[in-house]
Amino acid sequence: MTVDKELGKEVRRQFNLRKPIDQRIINVGNRISNVYLVESNEGYILIDTGYKEYLETFKSELSKNNISLNDIAYIFITHAHDDHVGFLYQLMEETTAKIIINHKSVNQLEKGQNSFDGGCSSRLAWFFCQVMKLVGKGEHRFQPIIVSDRFLIIDDHNREKIEERLSAKIIDLPGHTHDSIGLLFDDEILFSGDAVMNGLPSLHHIIIWIEDMLEYKKSWQKMMTIDYKKVYPAHGKPISKNNIISNYKSLKKIKLYRLS
Repeated sequence: MTVDKELGKEVRRQFNLRKPIDQRIINVGNRISNVYLVESNEGYILIDTGYKEYLETFKSELSKNNISLNDIAYIFITHAHDDHVGFLYQLMEETTAKIIINHKSVNQLEKGQNSFDGGCSSRLAWFFCQVMKLVGKGEHRFQPIIVSDRFLIIDDHNREKIEERLSAKIIDLPGHTHDSIGLLFDDEILFSGDAVMNGLPSLHHIIIWIEDMLEYKKSWQKMMTIDYKKVYPAHGKPISKNNIISNYKSLKKIKLYRLS
């Protein structure tokens, strides 16, 4: 029975891999954070996790889609923030998935807390950050994670090999954080992490926290020039490339508001 079940999964996977990339994306996140699954030759690629408290919601969404934790082959982390690695520690205990991170993420993961370099991208974003403090989210801590042999750490020497395993291109998108990266499939779909955001408290698709304004602008310039059709952000619904281009001018007006 188990053999038949596994054979059935493999047949389904090979059938699904023939579909366009936008038909192979499953969002198993929630209203706060998108958590994407993309089917690949080796199993599912999970792009980020949500906050720790949404682990059971994540498992419930997997079950609804007839996906088990063991079906996840890779966990791709766009950057080391609490709403992107919140239950990574638990997934490492419950799955055998390989973890893919930027080499610039290592120190932050082992520290277990967001960096507070930079500031909020608008007064509305600043107000939202104050509310986060009031509800106990102001410290932005997560379970520290010691990087081990299980990790595939992206650097200049192994980037192409990792891209081959994922059948996707890794795109550097610093600015929101120094370690921010995205994943581009078939020159069609760009998973951007927090390089963009869709919905309040974001304005003009600009993320609410920016560590480095110059790097952030460069990342938007890159998103305006590389080939793709839609951005799938970590927060909010997908955005067309034309929307990125038309909102770029708003970056010139950005002033960062520091948190006291």
